[in-house]
Order: sequence, then structure tokens, then C-alpha cells
Amino acid sequence: YLRRKKRRSQMDFKRIEWIFFFAFLGLNLFLFNLYREAKIEQNITYRTNETIPIQKRLSSENIRYEEEFSNDKLQGYYLSGVQTDFNQALLDERTRLNKPQLLEKQTTIAGGNLAHTLETPVILDNESQINAETIDDILTRTDLFLFGKEYQYLADASFIADDYSEIVTGQFYEDIPLNDASGRLTMILERVEDQWLLTKYVQSHVSDLAPLREAMPVYSESDIINTLYVNNRIPVNSTIMWRQLAYKMTLKVRGQAIYVPTWFVAIETTDGKTRIELVNGFTNRIVTNSVVQTVENQ
Repeated sequence: YLRRKKRRSQMDFKRIEWIFFFAFLGLNLFLFNLYREAKIEQNITYRTNETIPIQKRLSSENIRYEEEFSNDKLQGYYLSGVQTDFNQALLDERTRLNKPQLLEKQTTIAGGNLAHTLETPVILDNESQINAETIDDILTRTDLFLFGKEYQYLADASFIADDYSEIVTGQFYEDIPLNDASGRLTMILERVEDQWLLTKYVQSHVSDLAPLREAMPVYSESDIINTLYVNNRIPVNSTIMWRQLAYKMTLKVRGQAIYVPTWFVAIETTDGKTRIELVNGFTNRIVTNSVVQTVENQ
């Protein structure tokens, strides 16, 4: 009896072992199938994202834009420069032009900026004169501006309204502008009837702009739009208002500023608000919320 009972217990134990074996085998097969299906789905999605043009993906989500996105890869540099000492620059310009009273009145210099209120406003007869050609011509006036020829009109950054406007200009290097507070000249226009009056400007300036190394290829406009899209930075039903490649300060080392080609993309959301997304032109990395890192003297 005891021998028969022991044999039955052994048989029951082996039966339990087989039950557990098949249970774990089934579970492993189930998990493997889930993993395989997930990988297949992931690969299909990846291939789909690669093959469907960005224009079609934007259209499918009612994201509007003007003009096609360029696939051209421009050349850019890591640039360096130093903030201009306006007190010294003004003294030098007065000596060069032999005009000791140049910008003597209604001019203040503080925090690296020069602000000047014009005694006699520059008159623009109508809004159509607010264009690159007219603004560039005004900037050549050496009686009004320091380094005026080193700036160019930034239409996308400018603000035009019925009674008040800001015309933004930026320094540039080999046709790529600086869209950065360190190298900007902003003109204040006031409207009087049908005319616009340039009454004041605020200016910052970078001296000795120079490349730190050879030119490098910059990611194309199409590349960066794709990056913003796949990272959910372009909402459904929004509008891409404009995009621009410009230099932006990313680092300041012992007074020396470092600039990198950066794509600026303005996006208007359904609530009517516009935000600017930034993408590093060399790395194709979103840097919208990045701050300028500063390294002081040790």
C-alpha cells in the first residue's frame, strides 16, 4: 500500500511538472508573438514615415504653409565675435568723420545697447516703403547710425501695425543674418495720417565676426520641418507662418560670443498665438528652450 501510494505521488508530481512546463511554454510563446508583432508594427511605421513625404503628412493633419520646403543644404560656420563698446566706437567714428557732435544729443549707451531719438524724423510716405531696399538705404546714413551698412532688413522679425511699428534689422555674415539680440538694430516707426515717421532706434552690435573653422553643411529646410513634425512641435490645424536660417548665439566664453546657424520656424496655433521653434542647423536638434551658456574667467 505504501509503495503504491508513493508511486502515485511521484506520478502526480511529474504531472504537475508537465503542467507547469506547458504553461510556461505557452506564456513564452505568447510574449514572443507580442514582441514580434510590435517589432513588425514598428518597422512598418518607420518605413511609412520614411516613404511618405513631409508635405503629405502635414496636409493629412491640416497643417498649412506657403511655398515648398527646400532640400538645399547651405553652408554655414561656427562664428565668434565680441560685443561692441559703443562709447569707444562713437569716439572713433566722430574722429573718422571729423564730426565731434555726431549722435551727441538724445543718445544713451547702457547695457551694451545704443539708443538714439532722432531730432528730425525720417519720413516714409506710405507703408509700401517699408521694404528691404528703403530700409537698407536709410541704414547708409552715417549721420544717424554707427555700422549701419552691416545690418539688413529682417521682414519676418519686424512688426507692422496701424499706429506703431518696429522694423528689425540684423547683422549678417555671407548673406546669412544674425537673428540675435546681440547684433540687432530696431527702428521705431510712428504713424501720422498716411505717413510713417522713424523717430527712434535701439542698437546692439558684434565686432570682429569671424569663422572658427571651415564651412559646414547645414540641414535643409525640409529636414528641420520633418524634425519638428515627428517631435510633435507642429500642432494639428496650425499654420507655418515663415521659416528662416540665421545665426544665433549659443555660447559665451570669456566675453567671446559663439554663433551657430539656426532655423527659426514661426507656427500659428488655432488660438491665434504664434510661437517660434528653433532647430540647430548643424545637428538638426530642437533648441527652442535652450539658454546661452556662459563661461567666465577662472
